[in-house]
Amino acid sequence: MFLLTAHLVPASPAAAQQEDTVWHVSGEFSFVQTSGNAASSTLGLATTLSRTWEPAELKIEAGGIRTRTTRFDRTARGTADAYTIEERSTSEVSAENYYMRLRLDFTLSRRATVFVKSDWTRNTFSGVASRYVTAAGLSTRWIQRDAWRLRTGYAATYTFQEDVVSNPETQNSFVGMQLSADHWLQVAENTEWTSTLVLDGNAMELSDMRGDWTNALSVAVNDNFGLKTTVRLLYDNRPSLVGVPLVSQAGEPAGTVFAARRKLDRVMTVALVVTL
Repeated sequence: MFLLTAHLVPASPAAAQQEDTVWHVSGEFSFVQTSGNAASSTLGLATTLSRTWEPAELKIEAGGIRTRTTRFDRTARGTADAYTIEERSTSEVSAENYYMRLRLDFTLSRRATVFVKSDWTRNTFSGVASRYVTAAGLSTRWIQRDAWRLRTGYAATYTFQEDVVSNPETQNSFVGMQLSADHWLQVAENTEWTSTLVLDGNAMELSDMRGDWTNALSVAVNDNFGLKTTVRLLYDNRPSLVGVPLVSQAGEPAGTVFAARRKLDRVMTVALVVTL
């Protein structure tokens, strides 16, 4: 998938003088379309709103991506020597993922901060109709240099989840714990690498664990253009259920059974980044 992304960051002389007291806004737009023998379209939107002031920092993020795929079925009507082609198309959403995040940090010392955050996500193709995670905890800055930063976090969480297919054997809401790590490295003058790992667990059922690991390599071509490659791994040790049509040994429909979805999802994007 190839994405065209634009980051819009308004600035002014007054804002440059008061960076720690103003709001910073960035937005992203991506669109990919194919047509012809196959047809699909992908639309992605994202925005980040942040503000830093002593001794706190606020960040609000929201976005989503949606893919619609069109399939063509062709039938030949007539004889082998004289026929006409009839074509029928069906269109459906084949990927859908939305999110909203809010995080507030308060500085305690040069290394330590306390934070509260709330995340909402919807990923129907992974079986999640809606998931809310609220967390409160402590983060530690292990490395804070101009070209290298590393921070870890530890939090207590409360999760409420609604699945596309409900599972009576799992809990919809539970208290849990979260571990996270944020790593940023300036690889070269125009190249940077970021890595974010988040592990969520259910305190009542330790086998109910999720992981979200995102790695990105960004290369700035000039002040306005850059290339960014992102790899994201989403792991759920207790994935949601999906309904599967049951076929008898004779090949006839025999109802529906429910099976667990795959535990691991992989997402890779290569983006052209335009900064205005």
